[in-house]
Amino acid sequence: MRAVTEDDIGLKVLYESPAPSIEYVSSTPFRVCYLAVADTFPYDSIIAIHGIGAHPDDAWRKKVDTGSSTERYVNWLSDTDMLPAVVPDARIMRYGYQSQWFGDEAISQKVSTVAQRLLLNLRRDRKVDPHRPLLFIAHCFGGLVVLRAMVDAQRSETRWPGIFKYTTGMAFFGTPFHGAGGLDPTVMLQAAQSQYAEDQIQAAVLNILPPGNESLIDLLTYFHETRQGEGKAYIACFYEQKSSNVGAILHGSPIQVRPKKSTPGV
Repeated sequence: MRAVTEDDIGLKVLYESPAPSIEYVSSTPFRVCYLAVADTFPYDSIIAIHGIGAHPDDAWRKKVDTGSSTERYVNWLSDTDMLPAVVPDARIMRYGYQSQWFGDEAISQKVSTVAQRLLLNLRRDRKVDPHRPLLFIAHCFGGLVVLRAMVDAQRSETRWPGIFKYTTGMAFFGTPFHGAGGLDPTVMLQAAQSQYAEDQIQAAVLNILPPGNESLIDLLTYFHETRQGEGKAYIACFYEQKSSNVGAILHGSPIQVRPKKSTPGV
């Protein structure tokens, strides 16, 4: 993972609709719905949030084989033949935060802290158009950040105006809503300790991964409470069906994670 700099932190616009069209209706699984609100933008803001141990930009791109020595990367969020081709009238952004928990750039990070900073960025970005629909795409730890942000935004509409009300959809990729059942966090920690000094490891973020974690149970309970009223946002969950070698993240011995269905249960 390459280092995350100050320029990588916060919201970054990756794609801006050249000419938004009121007549456009999305047919994607995300069910991007436009709200008939006068004097507001008729198209959505899609915000992608990465997981732990990932670079805010590299998390959404992949190196492809060009058959030559020239390197080429495909960015799922910004390349015109990827997500923008499906939702051409949307504004697509990604939110970046420091997520490295091992190595020279290791930082102690909490779900609540990242969620608050996300809300601050959104409030600042939405001053001109607070009624603009929001759709979140979140991977792993980023999904928990979205849940926390929704709980906080719903509890304090005056502090975070329009953020909960105008969130129309959430798509979660491999988010451990009930903990990482196929992964023992102590194994990850031991693998990191075999390669890094003690002061190069910030393992607190792993504490949220064990199944039955009280913090996760509370977060899901609070999120369920936000879903009791009308106008609920659409939710889509995606998860692996094959084992993954998360040890590759640490560049160490293979650590296989067994696939397990994971949804917030709403």
